[in-house]
Amino acid sequence: MVKDGLRERKRMETRQRISDRATRLFERDGFDNVTLAQVAEAADVSPKTVTNYFGAKEDLFFDAEPAILDALAETVRQRGPMTPTAALRPMIIDSPVLNVACPWTVVDDGIWAGMRVWSQCEDASATLRTRRAAILQSWLEPLAEAGGSAAWAGLMVGVLVLRHDLLRRGLLGGATPEEVERQVREVAGRALDAIERGF
Repeated sequence: MVKDGLRERKRMETRQRISDRATRLFERDGFDNVTLAQVAEAADVSPKTVTNYFGAKEDLFFDAEPAILDALAETVRQRGPMTPTAALRPMIIDSPVLNVACPWTVVDDGIWAGMRVWSQCEDASATLRTRRAAILQSWLEPLAEAGGSAAWAGLMVGVLVLRHDLLRRGLLGGATPEEVERQVREVAGRALDAIERGF
């Protein structure tokens, strides 16, 4: 039992080290310019180990997305008497990061600069832009299952696309966190209001 716990902890540490090293390389060199062999070398593992943990280079870039989907679906499932839209509203509106309690008020210059670099990295790669669209598309079924409606899930994925685009355009356009927060609250908030009225 102790061995299993130790083995799992080491697996998680290795996975995190690979992810962290890949992130630094993507930020420095751009996603398309980094190879899995470079990630493996930076993480002090073999290329096979990288693919065992992540499958593909794109999975390294988007390694937080499964946790985001889990957080969205779990929030909807645990909503109690609230509507699914009301349950997700705080996640969508109150933080620049979907699955982390990071209120807009704590976003400092360092956090915002890091988000900008990550957004630039994604925007510069057609592969990543295509994968982003595929990821959001893949969220339809789990959100429909959690919320009980395919129509609602389709609209909610649309709001998530809108939110992502507002953040992306703000980050790439040099907007401040306050300016982007205002846009998210206004535009995504109106979209959520419309969904709430419809459901």
